[in-house]
Amino acid sequence: MKKWYLGAVLGLVALIVAGCASFGDFGRVINVGMATNYAPLAFEKDGKVQGMEVDFANALGESLNASINIKTYAWEDLLEALDSGEVDVVMSGVSMTEKRKGMVMFSEPYMETGQMAIIRADDAGHLSSTIELMSGNHRVGYSLNTTGQQFVTNKLKNSEHVSFATTQEGIEGLINNNIDYFVHDAPTVWQLTSSYPTDERLFGLYTPLTDEYLAWAVKTGNESLQKELNTTLERWKENGFLTSTISKWIPVSVVLSEPGV
Repeated sequence: MKKWYLGAVLGLVALIVAGCASFGDFGRVINVGMATNYAPLAFEKDGKVQGMEVDFANALGESLNASINIKTYAWEDLLEALDSGEVDVVMSGVSMTEKRKGMVMFSEPYMETGQMAIIRADDAGHLSSTIELMSGNHRVGYSLNTTGQQFVTNKLKNSEHVSFATTQEGIEGLINNNIDYFVHDAPTVWQLTSSYPTDERLFGLYTPLTDEYLAWAVKTGNESLQKELNTTLERWKENGFLTSTISKWIPVSVVLSEPGV
């Protein structure tokens, strides 16, 4: 009787151990890098990371039957974290540029966007045209290490360029009359000037200054994850999830047919 009992216990333990081992082998964790300074794509509120990229990351985990571990970094540290292997994919509103294509591999783009400008509402009467912005007679701000910086430094050579470490610092600089224009991505301009509650001190210029595409970045050589991302994106396009998620966070239509007009 005792031998039977001991054998049953050992058998049960063996089954539990085997089950735990199987679960451990089955579990997959994808580390996702984000910078939380890009509302409504990725931002922190009430101590939680939220935004369109968070929704995409969580849905990606469901699609790939994996656990998603979101790790936050300063914007300028994201690609280094990817290169070092700290994260597997960067999902943080990254514009596809030729320079970045030489550093990482991108998924297919999931959204078309571009740079736009914000001014003070009090200046809307005389600063609200792209022609005035391009005239070169104004102080123009941008966030460091962004495509906004590329546009300002490459296209507005005669303007006074003012750099800011973060978007918030740039907006504060605009409100405090340290600059005349602040250039940033279209979703940020919309979020600051068109969503509720709108800051009545700010006025968004919705004419696109550039034509850009957002995509997710993986480490060069990681073709398998790149393929999984592209397959997932194609499925989301077909079932409407991609469009509905973008519309949830950016419920406006931004047409980018004539950049730089």
